[in-house]
Amino acid sequence: MIVDVVCVGLSVVNFMVHPVDESIFSRDVTVVSPISMLQGGDAANQAIVLSKLGNKVALCSRRGTDMFGDIMLDLIAKYGIDIDVSGIAIDHDVGTSVCTVLIRPDGHRNFCVYKGAINNLCFEDIDLSILEHAKVASVGGMFHFPVFDGEGMGKFFAYARERGVITVADTKLDIWGIGLEGVRKSLEHLDYFFPSYDEAAAISGETEPEKIAKVFLDAGVGHVGIKLGADGCFMKDAKQEFYTPGMSVDVVDTTGAGDNFMAGFITGLIKGLSLQECCKLGAAAGAICVSEVGANIAVKSFSQIQDFMSSNVTH
Repeated sequence: MIVDVVCVGLSVVNFMVHPVDESIFSRDVTVVSPISMLQGGDAANQAIVLSKLGNKVALCSRRGTDMFGDIMLDLIAKYGIDIDVSGIAIDHDVGTSVCTVLIRPDGHRNFCVYKGAINNLCFEDIDLSILEHAKVASVGGMFHFPVFDGEGMGKFFAYARERGVITVADTKLDIWGIGLEGVRKSLEHLDYFFPSYDEAAAISGETEPEKIAKVFLDAGVGHVGIKLGADGCFMKDAKQEFYTPGMSVDVVDTTGAGDNFMAGFITGLIKGLSLQECCKLGAAAGAICVSEVGANIAVKSFSQIQDFMSSNVTH
């Protein structure tokens, strides 16, 4: 299958629970809205939304042999459009990654995660032939793979770059203590790097977006985008820097907003849009995402994003 985008990384079965707050631990029973089981994980979210925006997508990840592994494939097929899942490796030793998402009344969320099979994702899991005709290779969740982060990810990006494939990555909080040095070989082969502000500040040791971005540019990244949540994003490369504001929306659930941003941004790259226009597409997709519960539910089509951008003001 010839694809536009190869998404590599996190794929998780999510249980969405809302609304909850800290008082949940003070009582025996908390009544919530219907609990939904949805697909999640940075790479899977990107893949699903990218497919709905008209791109051909392949997803490379890892799952167990348990029922959640089967459910994962069913959910991807249900919410995505013709995504190639042949690159999801099977782990016979541990179970599929599963997460309970606790969503607060203000839309912010906390995760309870069983890491499972995704911890064992490695370079050898990826069939590199899928890159031969791809336009973009995106890793969803750098700093979250104790085996793949580091040398393996660096080899993956180097292989993609050698074939003219645009390389992209976003991040998770560095729970393994991998640090900047641990991913330096990956950064050297990255065209676009998109950490969130908190993740970027922790990795770089800086607090101002301009200084944070410079750390990663000095490490070899071509373009650095720092996701700023409701405030949009800051973009910097060797020639320019600019802010893209967020877009106004009633927030229901912030889960997956950054992943939707990435899907919108990558779609812009594939369409040959300017860097500013790519960021606006990303901001719009992220804003639409938070209007419903679930990380890949609210965005339906590229035309929906276009209509949203034309009818919504920035802030």
